[in-house]
Amino acid sequence: MSRKRSRSRVTRVSSQAMQSTDRSVASARTVMSPKLPNGVATTYNPGEIFNCSDIRPVLNLLRCRLRWFERAYWPANSLAQVASSRSTWAVIVVGFASSLAIAQILAPNPPPASPATSAATVPSVRTITQPAANAPNSPNAPNAAEPSNTLRVVLLLPLESATLRRAAITVRDGANAVFAGRKADVLVRECNYSSDGVVAAYDRCVDDKVDWVIGPLGRSDVATLALAKVTTLRPTLMLSPLGAAPPSPMAVLAPDLESEGETIAQQAVEDACRRPALAEASGALANRVATSVLSFWRERVATPLIESTLGARDSWRRLADGWRRDNVDCVLFAGGANALSELRPFMRNMTLYVTSASYETTLDRTADWSGVRIADSPWLIDAERAEFAPLLPAEALPPTLARLYALGVDAARLALAAGRDSLPSTFDGAIGQLTLKNGQYRRQPMVGEFRERNLVKVGP
Repeated sequence: MSRKRSRSRVTRVSSQAMQSTDRSVASARTVMSPKLPNGVATTYNPGEIFNCSDIRPVLNLLRCRLRWFERAYWPANSLAQVASSRSTWAVIVVGFASSLAIAQILAPNPPPASPATSAATVPSVRTITQPAANAPNSPNAPNAAEPSNTLRVVLLLPLESATLRRAAITVRDGANAVFAGRKADVLVRECNYSSDGVVAAYDRCVDDKVDWVIGPLGRSDVATLALAKVTTLRPTLMLSPLGAAPPSPMAVLAPDLESEGETIAQQAVEDACRRPALAEASGALANRVATSVLSFWRERVATPLIESTLGARDSWRRLADGWRRDNVDCVLFAGGANALSELRPFMRNMTLYVTSASYETTLDRTADWSGVRIADSPWLIDAERAEFAPLLPAEALPPTLARLYALGVDAARLALAAGRDSLPSTFDGAIGQLTLKNGQYRRQPMVGEFRERNLVKVGP
């Protein structure tokens, strides 16, 4: 065979080159050579076409250079011929070297890695736990993705306090039950102050972007914050009695015993109690109730009030017998639940009026309390109210914690009602009918009556 003829182009025809076999040969073989990692092109598929104008990635440069050589030499030569050609491999080596040199000169620095997105689950209320206010990712820092109308609320509560932790958690849960229904436009931040004091915590968590602060909870913390000069003072709803008008824009919301003492005294008058008596047990809470009852009675009622102090338990029967001789028909009781349960059997024919200080037990332990009237929170007395239904806790709470839960509910509802404006002057709350005066909400409790282990509302 002559040299000229051996270099002529040869076209090979196979009986397998039929339409039915197009799909089986239309892709490159999957067996790849270490020298040709792109695979082998076929008659029907000349191989992958790369954009050789993009010379930044080193791999693309090498692949483009190699593909050029494949297209240039492959159709006319077999693999053995290409491998045996020294000139061909010399060109290939030079091409690889030039590609690497160009890549090192022109390749830009790799872009910085983007920060990983947090995979933490977002609470239903969008609750954030207290990083420093000036931290780079502080919730008080502007967020481009956050709507401009988002209401920002700080819950300033002693969540880790040894004495107030359970109460603080319950208040928080009540507030979050309300905010959960507004998670699209309310951002809630928890700010604990047990470790560094309430004033330091206020400065740490509150800036000029906060719309409302709910807390603190303890009486001493409320008094301390009211007198302090904080860095940024924002509208604040404090949750314990202050005893004086708070500085603006602070306000006080508290379920005080004094309003309950006045309410039971007023109810006794409305019930036409002809011969009333006041029975005071020992203790600070009992003294607060007794003082408020006496103050109301002396200022507004002309009927004399018999005042009695409960002594030793073995004297209670004699005390009740004396009331009967004096024709006492109603007793305003200032004391706890245990004293009430032990005193009640001696006063079957008398109406008892009590406050929340006496209702500390569960309803199933109030069998002997039928007929006893109480001034307490609507949350306990009118629990079937429709507006309360979506806010109820998952598990029933004892009365003391239920009142704190209701306090959190009202604090959150007041903050939402105010928005970025002033607090409402009147409000139908879970702890009572509220009226704002001199920065303090005066509370009108609801009156209920115990009836066979149930507590029902008295009146309309």
